[in-house]
Amino acid sequence: MTRQEFLDQVLSPLGRLTAQERENVRRELEEHVEDRMEALLEMGWDAELAEERCLEAMGDPAEIGREMARQYRGKGWLWLGRAAVVLTVVVCIQALLGVGMLGAAWDSLTVRFNPPRTISIGELKNVEAEEELDIRAEIGNDILRIYQVSVGEKDGQRAAMVLACAYDRWPFGIVVDSLFGRSELWNERGETGTSGGGSGNSGAVCAALWAPVETGDTHVIWEYRAIGEAVRLEIPLPGGEEAA
Repeated sequence: MTRQEFLDQVLSPLGRLTAQERENVRRELEEHVEDRMEALLEMGWDAELAEERCLEAMGDPAEIGREMARQYRGKGWLWLGRAAVVLTVVVCIQALLGVGMLGAAWDSLTVRFNPPRTISIGELKNVEAEEELDIRAEIGNDILRIYQVSVGEKDGQRAAMVLACAYDRWPFGIVVDSLFGRSELWNERGETGTSGGGSGNSGAVCAALWAPVETGDTHVIWEYRAIGEAVRLEIPLPGGEEAA
C-alpha cells in the first residue's frame, strides 16, 4: 500500500470535513509519517521499504479513520487534526521506539532460537513423522525461517504441516506482518491445504500451513510473497517415501 492510498483510507470516513480541513489533516499526518521514517532511514533502510514498514506498523488505515470519526465527530478540523497527530505519534512510537517495541524485540529474539511448536490451528492427528529444520531465506530486510515439518492426518486426509517464522535481521526492526496471509504450501501436484493459522506482532510473525500428501511424495513447497518479492522453498518430508 502506498502512502497516498493509506492516507486516502484514513480520510475516507471523515466526510464532514471541507477540502481545506482534509488537506490540513493530511498534511499533519504526512509530516508525522516522515518523522517516524527518519528513524528507519538513519538505520540505513531503503526509503521505499522504510515507508512501507512505517505504514504497516500504524495498523489498518480504515479502522484509524473510523476511530477518528467516532471520537471526534462534530469537534471541528482543529481537534481532528490534533487527534490525528496524537494517534500517529503514539502508534508509531510504540511500533518503532516505545514499550511495544521492547516486547516485539523479545519475540524477534525468541523465534530465532526457540520458535513455537503449535500455532493456533490444532494438531495433526496420528503423526507418522516429524523433523526439525533450519531452512532460511532473505526477502528484503526479513528472514523467513522454516523450522519444523510433520506428516500425519488433517481433516481426514494425510497431510504435511510446516511451521515457519519471519523476523527482521535487526532485533528492533519491524517485520512484514501476516506471514500466513502471504504464504501458501503446495504439494508436488500443486494442491494446497484449505486452512492454516498465524500469530505475531511487529517483531516476529509465525505461521503453520498444511498440504495433502500421498505415499511416495518427497517434498512440499512453501511460497512466500512480500515487499514485491517472492521466494519458493522446497521442504523435504521427514522419512522421504516411507513417512510421506
